[in-house]
Amino acid sequence: MFFLLFLLIAAAVVAVTSYNSLQKLGQDVREKASNTQVAISKKLALINQLIDVVKNYQEGEQLVQLKISQDASAANLASSYQQTGAVMAAVQGIAEKFPNLKANEQYHRLVDSIQQCEQNIQDSRERYNHAVKKYNTRRSKIPTVFFAKTMGFPEAPYMQFDVSGMNETASLHQFKTDDGERLQQLLSGAGSKIAGLASQAGKAGAELLDKFKELPERDKTKE
Repeated sequence: MFFLLFLLIAAAVVAVTSYNSLQKLGQDVREKASNTQVAISKKLALINQLIDVVKNYQEGEQLVQLKISQDASAANLASSYQQTGAVMAAVQGIAEKFPNLKANEQYHRLVDSIQQCEQNIQDSRERYNHAVKKYNTRRSKIPTVFFAKTMGFPEAPYMQFDVSGMNETASLHQFKTDDGERLQQLLSGAGSKIAGLASQAGKAGAELLDKFKELPERDKTKE
């Protein structure tokens, strides 16, 4: 009985420690994801500014402005980002036909800013994936792996890129960690079990003490 009580207390301590560690790493993952999305939105905004410049020239009206999505799924943001390569190729093709556009100072400044922004996106993606690796590694270690999902910590998705752009943006907003509700439920359940075992252990100890008092004096001496 006492051994079982000790195991429950030890398990509760391990669970709380693991919870705090996963919560910290999970928040870092979400922060890095947000930073990446901000960088993507900035690139889309710069490309839209570049489209406005190109529209002053013939054929520029063929370009459609990219949508900077604010919805929670981020699906439209991913779709717009995947179009950036084609848009930039079209813009550069138009610039080749119009020397005045190619020589435009604002055009060059925006192109340089867009290239820098793309590098920032790649750097942010690397930092995000590094944070995901740390989180997922901690989550998969024993004994955390046995109760991580129960505590509200799913596996975090890596951010992948293909030739068309980023194809995992939509999953970033879907990654959420426990807000404290599951921890309270687990601790409440563990607390009830510990209290029950403690009560049983107390009763068992009292019964042993009563039996000891009932023993004859000589038996007590032997004890």
